[in-house]
Amino acid sequence: MSALYFLAILSPKPDRVARVEEIAESVSNHVKEHEPGVLQYQWFRAGSDEEPKIVVWELYADQAAVEAHKSSSKLAWLIETEEKESNMREAIQVLPLEPLTGWASRS
Repeated sequence: MSALYFLAILSPKPDRVARVEEIAESVSNHVKEHEPGVLQYQWFRAGSDEEPKIVVWELYADQAAVEAHKSSSKLAWLIETEEKESNMREAIQVLPLEPLTGWASRS
């Protein structure tokens, strides 16, 4: 089975960006330590001060790795934290991606 790609788009409230960045650090560290099937998991800042965005690039080895991530206690914690704290302006979008063209490395 081939790798699976996802892009998650978060839209934090301007005054909650720092908190979302704390959450991102915690989740990212957990994924690196406990989810070996996640090959890449990078969080990026985007947007503007008035309409900030955080974009998560995710690459999984296979569907089993996706399922392990979706059922992880840390992802459940992220969802519960959002429900309690209401850090986002809108719902988190998760987009499955299908490779079209291009390259990831020159090596």
